[in-house]
Amino acid sequence: MVGTGARIALIGGKSVLAAVSVLVLGTTYYGWSTISNAEAGIQHADVIDTKTPPKTPGQDMNILLVGMDSRTDAHGDPLPQNLLDSLHAGPDEGEIQTDTLIVVHVPGDGTAASAFSIPRDSYVNIVGEQGKDKINAAFGYGYQEAEADLRKRGVTDKKQLTLGSMDGGRKKTRQTVEQLTGVTIDHYAEVNLFGFAQISDAIGGVPVCLQKDTYDDMTGARFKAGQQTVQGVAALQFVRQRHGLINELDREHRQQAFLASLAHQMLSTGVLTNPSRLNTIIQAVQNAVVVDSGWQLLEFAGEMQGLSGGSITFNTMPVTNVDGKAGGADVVIVTPSDVQAWVKVLFSKVGKQATSTAPATTSTTTAPGANASITVDVSNASTMGGLAGRVSTFMVGQGYGKGDVLTANAKRATSLVEYASGDKAAAQKVATALGDLPMAVSSSVSPGHVLVLLGNAYHGPASGAAEGVAGSPQFKMAPGSTATTTVTPDRPQIDASGVTCIP
Repeated sequence: MVGTGARIALIGGKSVLAAVSVLVLGTTYYGWSTISNAEAGIQHADVIDTKTPPKTPGQDMNILLVGMDSRTDAHGDPLPQNLLDSLHAGPDEGEIQTDTLIVVHVPGDGTAASAFSIPRDSYVNIVGEQGKDKINAAFGYGYQEAEADLRKRGVTDKKQLTLGSMDGGRKKTRQTVEQLTGVTIDHYAEVNLFGFAQISDAIGGVPVCLQKDTYDDMTGARFKAGQQTVQGVAALQFVRQRHGLINELDREHRQQAFLASLAHQMLSTGVLTNPSRLNTIIQAVQNAVVVDSGWQLLEFAGEMQGLSGGSITFNTMPVTNVDGKAGGADVVIVTPSDVQAWVKVLFSKVGKQATSTAPATTSTTTAPGANASITVDVSNASTMGGLAGRVSTFMVGQGYGKGDVLTANAKRATSLVEYASGDKAAAQKVATALGDLPMAVSSSVSPGHVLVLLGNAYHGPASGAAEGVAGSPQFKMAPGSTATTTVTPDRPQIDASGVTCIP
């Protein structure tokens, strides 16, 4: 069944904020000396399988990050109605479901962190349930099952029921994410809506940048094009916006840009060396954050002292169809084997110790000569030097005819595949090969040719930064897969080295 479960919506990106707070606290002496006090006030939950040996310092670890539009704080106490109203929480419809989830890989050397978003509508098998549902329903299934079990055992206290049922939702969500991604989750972190607004206020706001004006009636989001600083309710609206975007993946991209900027802000502006501001952050974290019972945050922060903004990256996992349907509901179709292959390659590239034994040459399963009739011209309309040449070489390696390699005078933010009337099928092949780029017919393109205009947002094969992710020689989709949206559909990998301007 699709869309069942409850409306305590999880905004996975928000929990990265809390985790980043913990990560970067360890980079300052004052932060180090206060984490032990902060940790004592943080709520812990029974989420991780105790049969799995805990990770020791120096080992790679994977963290599941979840954020909640919960009407209670981390300790199970209800939030005041006037606060919920100010945060545009909406009516309580008694539903419990997750919106988005983020998995973070931290290598043992503590020098990097690579995160990827899981779209909330991903249509998957829910652990322990019959058939498929959206992954955002896993929490509701686990919550309801745990609540029923607690009532059978005679538990009647409302707060105890809530806390125990939430743990059931957390466990089922963790198990379902592990099944989909092939990743063993070592730690769990969750933050609620109240804490998100408080933390963004405490750090003095987060710079964001949009390429165009946006508006969303449902969340109250209203933002102008250009760079601006958001905090509190405005920050919440920015990451929650769903309407007015091209598709669901753009919401994940927006959250990633916000969180990357947040990390940059905290790492580069001295936020954590300000005692009063740091104490405010700590108080917000204590009220809002839940972590698994085995996670020692003080030890973790010590391991992460080598972290820098540019070494925190955000991606979105590959999906097969972002516009899928199931039982009349809109869903995101995913192929677990493709997701697992992509994650394995992505995480192998993280940290100083990461090495690659993958061949340097491009491999392809395309039949020899199948693309030879399509000549691909490539024009670099970005500020990245040599990009057109690299992409042209990649396409020749895929069997396409070598066309002109050009440099455009006018620069573009996004990429575009242009084709002559009658050559749409050929253009579609080229667009798919380069990460599902948008297409347009053009009278200036010769028949038999396809022109690829590369913009600054290009992050597909041969972009350099895309090595080791979907679309690169090291990643192959399962036989028969027809991915229409991957990590590189003109939505670049984002890092925390500065402010990324997004559509």
